[in-house]
Amino acid sequence: MKTIKNDDNYDVWLEPSDWRYSAAIVGLYKFLNYYQDCDYEITKDYLKFKKEDITEERFLKFVEYYYGEELQYKQLEKILQKEECSQDEIKLANDLLKANSILKKVFGKEKFDGTNSSHLLSLLERNRNDLIKETFRNKSNMYANYANTGQLFEGEKSCCRLLGYYIDGGRKSKSISYNFDTSTFVANDDEVFDFIPFAFVGDRETLFINDNYIVSELIRTNEQFERLVESAISESNRKINHARKLLFKTIQESSDFLNYDIEVITKDRDNSFFETMYIRKDSIKILKQIKVYEPFCFSVKITDNYYMDIQKEVINCILNGARTDGLIEFFLKKDKEKKEEYLISLFIKINQLICRGGETMNQSMKGAYACAKEVANVLPENKLEGYRQKLTSTIVFKDYDRFCQILLQLSNYSEVTFDFAYSLFEDFESNKDIAYTFINALTKKKEN
Repeated sequence: MKTIKNDDNYDVWLEPSDWRYSAAIVGLYKFLNYYQDCDYEITKDYLKFKKEDITEERFLKFVEYYYGEELQYKQLEKILQKEECSQDEIKLANDLLKANSILKKVFGKEKFDGTNSSHLLSLLERNRNDLIKETFRNKSNMYANYANTGQLFEGEKSCCRLLGYYIDGGRKSKSISYNFDTSTFVANDDEVFDFIPFAFVGDRETLFINDNYIVSELIRTNEQFERLVESAISESNRKINHARKLLFKTIQESSDFLNYDIEVITKDRDNSFFETMYIRKDSIKILKQIKVYEPFCFSVKITDNYYMDIQKEVINCILNGARTDGLIEFFLKKDKEKKEEYLISLFIKINQLICRGGETMNQSMKGAYACAKEVANVLPENKLEGYRQKLTSTIVFKDYDRFCQILLQLSNYSEVTFDFAYSLFEDFESNKDIAYTFINALTKKKEN
């Protein structure tokens, strides 16, 4: 929430009343901290500053500093400032002259031949603010990823500028108002929301941690998270999934000190809305007990246009208290070479942590594992694979009676007693993890 104070040294007070103002505070803090002449104060509940310190020109200068060479014209400027350019650099410069609409508008039909650097640099300098503004406004990983591009630098409007909150007031405000009375329509917009893009960390999926109990802690938490992500990117030279991976890995490592729920706001570049993850204490305990996280950090190709993010699927299960049955069955079907036995065992463990499986269940699962390995030592590879596929098919199609029949056939054929099977005969649905454990362990032991 924003409060205007006319009788104080600071005429604007921002309070982290919801995630939008929290993110605006973090972004605004980065801006104020960049300019050493800005006077501001951080208290437990407020970020206080002077409105006169925020101008469009200063905002654009900060954008240039913050995004650096992600702004295409900065890459062009770097080439033009060289005394000599290679043919590859000349070609790249000419590609950059038409990289986006504002560059085309500024440079028109100009070409770089290696000798006209000063002319092109003078054009760039005269139009620098326009280049910053329009690039920041329209680039998919900058302002356009978070807000309606038409409202950048605009004052407070009748509806919020953020994606997922914005509506066409002239056409839809009546239909979403109470009793179709437009006077009842309430929307909260604020010009400080223009600073929200600076608060999010990541690449295609960006995250903001709304640790808003105390303003100083809110800022410190997100600063530390940003440093972790930047460090990981610099070490691996890749951005994919680093933000989400590091968030949950950090929660795992510091779980002993976290005694409160955590709200995380996410923005996927492919979505025109924000999402909220509530990381509750129960979920934090599960993350701690898993101990490992890296095995989930990969994606699986489903179609040419869709890859399933396993990390995201696992975390959604943990956060929502939902079993991982879908993932287990997917990998049981997919795993023709038995390479995913460890991964599937982790999914089963997550199920047990979510459902709070007791000692009886754990003993039955150990028995199922031991029986499966005993069968694997007795049967030839082709027979073992045949039974594994049959059991997988029946459990995927939820034909539990057929599963039990095949289990009895396998017991008779292998002459191995399946003591664990009684639990499945009594209540298959409640003991499904025992069945998953048996199928997963039904493989030959290999040295590798």
